[in-house]
Amino acid sequence: MTDGHRASGSEHGHSISLRTVSSKPEARGPWGARVVEGAAWILSLFVVGLFRIVDSSIDLHIFGYEHMAALLRASRPFLVVVWHGRGLLPVFFFQGLPLVIYTSHARDGSFKPASGAMRRITLAALQHLGYHVLDAARFPTESRGVIRFLQSLEHGRGGVIAADGPAGPMFRAKPGAAFVAKKTGVALVPVGAGLQRAIALESWDQFELPLPLTRAALVIGAPVDVADTLDDAGLEALSRRLETSLNDLTAQAEVEAFASPVR
Repeated sequence: MTDGHRASGSEHGHSISLRTVSSKPEARGPWGARVVEGAAWILSLFVVGLFRIVDSSIDLHIFGYEHMAALLRASRPFLVVVWHGRGLLPVFFFQGLPLVIYTSHARDGSFKPASGAMRRITLAALQHLGYHVLDAARFPTESRGVIRFLQSLEHGRGGVIAADGPAGPMFRAKPGAAFVAKKTGVALVPVGAGLQRAIALESWDQFELPLPLTRAALVIGAPVDVADTLDDAGLEALSRRLETSLNDLTAQAEVEAFASPVR
């Protein structure tokens, strides 16, 4: 177990080759749209600063880091798999590693325009934390975004993906992570997170925001290798195994987070 530790590629004498994944630049909007983007970028700096203060006060306990350390020593790219609503703690812990965060939003009309501003701030905040953000919503179809994500992983970068994103159901793994691992050969690394004291947002994923001075735990599971010969039935079965693993790891993290009395 490691307390108060933050992951860092250089800390472990590890390097992953970084290559810029080309993507079609977004067309420039009117002046007002650029002002909105600029405002979101600046506001995201404040948000990151606030969360860094909260993060520095958390009593964080890490379990299973030896799995991650082995992958780093072997210079093997990996895909961190989390639940969408429990993703904040892993995102802060893994900052410093050359990871691509895959993100998107629902394309069935359920995504509300009012959510766009918050989403811009969130994506900008992830970039401020040092992540490369691949926003599949920028592309005409989700499959185009997935292809770019695959290219990024094939070029040696690791990644982060929410198994139940972008719109749930909550705690139900979709086949995306298993499909990506099959196509790229990256190892899947499921990670469960638990917070003793948190604010749960009124969203489909009940996204959790940690309160200052809370006890928290991350439980990192053993890497999962995915054969490139796996058929659709095998991918579905693997997704169910991944779902069970994530739920078990999350339950373990919650037990560890509540191992001491609530302060």
